[in-house]
Amino acid sequence: MAGEVRLRGIAVSPGIVIGRAYAQQPAEVVAPNYIVATTKIETEVARFRAALDQTREAIRENRLRLEDQIGEDHAKIFDAHLLILEDTKAIEDTEHLVRTDQMCAEFAFNRVIGRILKSFDHIGDSYLRERRSDVEDVRRRVLNSLSGTTDVNTVGSVNEESILVSHDLTPSDTMMIDRRFVIGVATDLGGRTSHAAILARSFGIPAVVGLDGLTGHVRHGDAIIIDGNAGVVVLRPDPNTVAEYNEVQQRFIELEEQMLTLKDYPAITLDGRTIELSANVKRPEDAELARAKGAKGIGLYRTEWFFLTRDSLPSEDEQVEQYAAIARAVAPETVIFRALDIGGDKFASYLGAGKSELNPFLGWRGIRFLLTRRDILRTQLRAFFRASDAGKVKIMFPMITGLEEVRAARALVDEVRHELSEEKCAFAADVEIGIMVETPSAVAIADLLARETDFFSIGSNDLIQYTLAVDRGNARISYLYEPMHPSVLRLIRNTVEAGHAHDIWVGMCGEIAGDPLYSVLLVGLGLDEISISAYMIPEVKRIIRGITYDEAKTLARKAMRLSTAAEIRQLVGAVMHERFPELVAAEEAP
Repeated sequence: MAGEVRLRGIAVSPGIVIGRAYAQQPAEVVAPNYIVATTKIETEVARFRAALDQTREAIRENRLRLEDQIGEDHAKIFDAHLLILEDTKAIEDTEHLVRTDQMCAEFAFNRVIGRILKSFDHIGDSYLRERRSDVEDVRRRVLNSLSGTTDVNTVGSVNEESILVSHDLTPSDTMMIDRRFVIGVATDLGGRTSHAAILARSFGIPAVVGLDGLTGHVRHGDAIIIDGNAGVVVLRPDPNTVAEYNEVQQRFIELEEQMLTLKDYPAITLDGRTIELSANVKRPEDAELARAKGAKGIGLYRTEWFFLTRDSLPSEDEQVEQYAAIARAVAPETVIFRALDIGGDKFASYLGAGKSELNPFLGWRGIRFLLTRRDILRTQLRAFFRASDAGKVKIMFPMITGLEEVRAARALVDEVRHELSEEKCAFAADVEIGIMVETPSAVAIADLLARETDFFSIGSNDLIQYTLAVDRGNARISYLYEPMHPSVLRLIRNTVEAGHAHDIWVGMCGEIAGDPLYSVLLVGLGLDEISISAYMIPEVKRIIRGITYDEAKTLARKAMRLSTAAEIRQLVGAVMHERFPELVAAEEAP
């Protein structure tokens, strides 16, 4: 093959890279086929169950690793894999084939999963079709576990700067990417909501997917250009094309550098409204990145990470050391500590929350757990207040559903303050006490809650989940998780109005707050503070500094008059691409 080939796909992660293609040849996992002796059938079933357990453990380890690298929201990608492993019908069908047809576990499981994979060929919805890679990933993992072999993953073998070209990438493939060497990604399959696309964006690797036929044109070592802004891939570019893209690449680099020059400037609109733009973190060492990206303090410190990475409760002094370190690191700015938000998808065996419940997201989590285990909450509150002597601290409670919970938590706060005063411990007298607004019930009584709290922080992830009755970890329905649903926007607006009516500030932490596509809309809804991943702060700050508050309010008013999420996304996408084409791709303006 010779000559330039230009292909158009779906831009899923911005950036321009020019390099050499690393054509991935995924190792095919072959399922052996042999008859199991009648006397060994139950042993074979036990071997299958052990392989499932081993696979679950490996996926949980991947989840923790990814959460450590890029945050909890993206780590939930692997929750879908765990759900597949809990599919009772697939498990029962596999064991039935072993028992009745005396198939070996590998062949039986492969046959059952093969039927599931085949069913994806007839699905019309693009989001659901993209979940095929999750099933394929789990299939490969279980078969490797059964055979006792290590997956030969060529993605992890890349050891020089290359652009990874593949028919498809599973989440596990993407996890193996070494960012020192993989500078771009291009695949035949995939869409904006595919997990490989989500991870590529999180890793900051330019990527284009949905390039039907790409692997049929490319050879290992071919020169290749990835334009993650426009969704274009050029194979074997001629000198003129290379020169053209060198200029485009330079302009993009200059834009990134320009955004970083804003790090010491406030997030203030052109007509003077200031938004407190802060970072979500979970460890003291994360403060350095937040500061480098221009965060104004820490809007969400996830204290549960300190509890989940150990096998026993941390002492009060250990917690003080941890919390004081982050308070000193961000001083003179503020750090907002969220009280232990255990339960749901976050559990520790020594605490007993979440894992054994049938529906942990509706169970013993957040403030419910804390008010039941007041010993844990009291110790944490003491640590928060003692750490307030090292820097400016605020405290907020998670998963509030009623005023009784706020009053109970604040009563314990008052007890702790009194105790520390009696003990002559140094602590700040002006620590604000706020709540997370992440349930519809909290929004419904926001006017009542605002009278007895100092601030609101909207937890968009759970608010969307509970409002739309959508478990994002459930691969079958997670496409219904829609941030632009009119009900969600109304709840955000109502929370802001209730808070402002009682003279308290209202912020947001959660996934939609960090998406540049939604930045202007959220400002227009009246938020005072936005707390996001540190990596996204330059882009969001650039957008806020490039609009007026009046423009943002106009967009919000127009959006609130629309009836469906699709209409709202079309409006917001079109406006954002027109105003910020370098930051919001055309694909986001349907």
